[in-house]
Amino acid sequence: MKKYLIGIGVIIIMALALILILTQTKKGPESFKIGAVLPLTGSSARYGKWIQEALDLGKEEINSAEGIKGKKLEIIYEDDQANPTAAANAMRKLIDSDKVPVVFGSWASSAVLAQAPIAEQTHTVLMGEAISPKIRDAGDYVFRIQPDARYYLRKFIPFIYKDLNLRKISILHVNNDFGADQADVFKKEFESLGGKILSDDSFEQGATDFKTELSKIKVKSPEAIFCPAYTEIAIILKQAKELGLSCQFLASVPFENPDILKAARNAAEGVIYPHHFDPDSSDSLVQEYQKKYLDKYGRKSEGFAALAYDGIRIIAQALKDCGNNPPCIKDYLYKLRDFPGVTGPTTFDDHGDVVKQILIKTVRNSVFEKY
Repeated sequence: MKKYLIGIGVIIIMALALILILTQTKKGPESFKIGAVLPLTGSSARYGKWIQEALDLGKEEINSAEGIKGKKLEIIYEDDQANPTAAANAMRKLIDSDKVPVVFGSWASSAVLAQAPIAEQTHTVLMGEAISPKIRDAGDYVFRIQPDARYYLRKFIPFIYKDLNLRKISILHVNNDFGADQADVFKKEFESLGGKILSDDSFEQGATDFKTELSKIKVKSPEAIFCPAYTEIAIILKQAKELGLSCQFLASVPFENPDILKAARNAAEGVIYPHHFDPDSSDSLVQEYQKKYLDKYGRKSEGFAALAYDGIRIIAQALKDCGNNPPCIKDYLYKLRDFPGVTGPTTFDDHGDVVKQILIKTVRNSVFEKY
């Protein structure tokens, strides 16, 4: 009888322990996981780090406000170094191993285009932050929080032609999807207004010597050079100055990078470029966001971070409505109208593209500001 009672007691204790474990498992910390593929190392790491900062800021705000259906939001980061192959591998890992319903990024157009077929095959929502026109037709599950290159250039090019009165321009672009598409759109739009493209040259991403290309351009005597590039433009500006190339430089969105100003110094003065964000806007949403960003990181946010901040808040709303259901999240994004954000209202069109107000900006006294 004693052994019998001991046995019963052991069974009861084990049963209670099992119930406790199951209860704790059920009530324990759960989270909604999403992925983020960004250039966190390499030559484009500055841009990826800004985006990561904004995603983390947005995540903290979401989690401090009861999270998503009472659960925490978790972001699993993968580094692609702005490399298409690395981006595709990271996308596969996030979907196959981490089982995420949404992936934010990447930042490089070539990387997003490498991720897009995987998003379509697996029905995983992809929200890129890149500008190649090719992304517009990359798939039904592919969205982007950054405007298409054509939206920037369709505001920028008439300004160049009519306001700056420039007629003869050379192009020098980075040889990837971002640079090639920017060059192609610029050429078509500028020539349609009556302008002339004198030359169109490219260089490999990460290059450091542009004297050959710039010397060829100098012979053409352009009134301006359009240079869609990443941090390479800092060296291009310095070498152009050394060669006595004094024409107007026109840049693209990635030009707004303090590292470029630091490297180019006074060679960056007067460069004109299109952008989507005014960091000094009087809008209350922007001011509140900038205060939070400044308090957390010790400096104000720039435009790529601002887009990511809007993006993570939109994703959180979609998760609240849909849970981990990619088809539902996809439909939610297509139906989204005028979501209030720090980069202005957000609506996705029938191709998953966002349309934003575009600003013309320049560098004055080593400061990025509205033209």
